Amino acid sequence: METDLDPDPRPRLLFVHSGSPKKRLTFEAADALGVDAYLLTPEPNWAAPFVRELIPTAGMTLPRVLQTAAELHRRVNLDGVVTFWEEDVPTAARIARHLGLRGTNPACALAARSKLRMRTAFRRAGVPVPDFAPVDCEGSLLTAIDRIGLPAVLKPEWGSDSEWVTLVTTPAQALTAFRDSRRRVRSQDCIWGYPQGRFVLEGFLSGPEVSIEGVVQNGHVTLYAIIDKHDMAESSFIERGETTPSRHADVVQAQIRQMVVAGVGALGLNDCGIHAEVKLTPEGPRIVEIGARMGGDCIQALVRRVYGIDLAQENLRAALGWPVSPTTAPVGCAISRTLVPEQAGLVHMDERRARPRRSANLIEVVFTKHAGDVVRIPPVGYDNLAWVSVWGKDYTTARRSLENRSLRVAAAMHIVPEIMPHSARSVAAGG
Repeated sequence: METDLDPDPRPRLLFVHSGSPKKRLTFEAADALGVDAYLLTPEPNWAAPFVRELIPTAGMTLPRVLQTAAELHRRVNLDGVVTFWEEDVPTAARIARHLGLRGTNPACALAARSKLRMRTAFRRAGVPVPDFAPVDCEGSLLTAIDRIGLPAVLKPEWGSDSEWVTLVTTPAQALTAFRDSRRRVRSQDCIWGYPQGRFVLEGFLSGPEVSIEGVVQNGHVTLYAIIDKHDMAESSFIERGETTPSRHADVVQAQIRQMVVAGVGALGLNDCGIHAEVKLTPEGPRIVEIGARMGGDCIQALVRRVYGIDLAQENLRAALGWPVSPTTAPVGCAISRTLVPEQAGLVHMDERRARPRRSANLIEVVFTKHAGDVVRIPPVGYDNLAWVSVWGKDYTTARRSLENRSLRVAAAMHIVPEIMPHSARSVAAGG
């Protein structure tokens, strides 16, 4: 096959959706592995300097997206397809299948996106799940409540990042939450979307939550880390921090790993990353969901510091068919804290105070909002301000360092609602 590249080119990998600028590390991982990145993404954006070619897809139908990927493949002879963007997991799977490259079966990728299909696959495979029911109107919501009982959790079928996930305790509250969420749930930022207005009601799972990070390749699951989630406000399920290695008992961690492997098998995932979320209930571990991609935000940095594993690189290896790294023992402890606004408004920021002081124990400080940005709080929006990640030789040392670091960053940022201009107030109110 003739290509437009050098006679001995680097491997070529198609990225499906750039994601936000926080995903820069995924392109850096490709470069570190000696891989040339090509990109399909809705609009030209920040990722252009990191790829050999960026192809905008805005306005394309799915058949046209597949045709565009095939035309690129004929020109450069792609070696794999990958996505780090939750919303485009099914699109990446469709493209890989269309090009004859390795990847998860498209139907399995859809099951990993749909809360309803995922629960159904788990139940069929004997993986314990809470009772659940589809909701697409007020009548079906009330029927689901009668069957499942309350408290329960209402969530969009195709949601991500815990957005519009609501704990409901009374029928009246459930109806209000459903009406509000159905009005507010926005179209996903993705190349190819899904129908809106569909929800799932499921029984409430009590107990602490963990995430599990790994890859699946050629049917073999490799799990690199279990990460303890800090307590979150159950009314909105917004994450506020993470710790690894897990502090749960070894026997509990073994149960978690076994359940995640079973869940991956039930979904039929292959040649992709794994980001699973599990609740540790009084009855034992229960899977909240399993994503067919790498975990976001600070997870990659925490795992790299403690385990020496670059999750982005392992996801790329799985997509290319290269051998993935074996598991490793943890060294020390890494902890993060996510700064979540308590009120909506405009960000005021002291850049000098916010600038992190470098030290051996600092992993990273990432600002997701900057001076002048509008922030929104549930149920209108699900913004955070920043996250702070540190490392220590043990949990106590890391925790002490985190307190000092996060207090400094928090003191440099505050929200001022009363000076917001009318236009910003409209945005913050969802107008």
